[in-house]
Amino acid sequence: MDKFLKVLAVIDNPGLILLFLILFFGLIALITFILRRIIPGLKDKGGVVNEEVAVQQELDRVLEPITDEKILAEIEKTDQPKKDE
Repeated sequence: MDKFLKVLAVIDNPGLILLFLILFFGLIALITFILRRIIPGLKDKGGVVNEEVAVQQELDRVLEPITDEKILAEIEKTDQPKKDE
């Protein structure tokens, strides 16, 4: 029973709890670092992305072409006064 109380007193220490948490997450980070270097699927691609191409691809993915004739006619009407100026 005396050993149990000593262990409980050590575990209940806030400084040791903080140390154990730091060690635990440090170990997770180390394992992740090693796995990223070993496993090919986890490696960074490392390529430079052309920003204009990325924006155009995202716009093409999100925007849909206008197929309704009424809407196209209204858009052309709103564009005409700008052309006259």
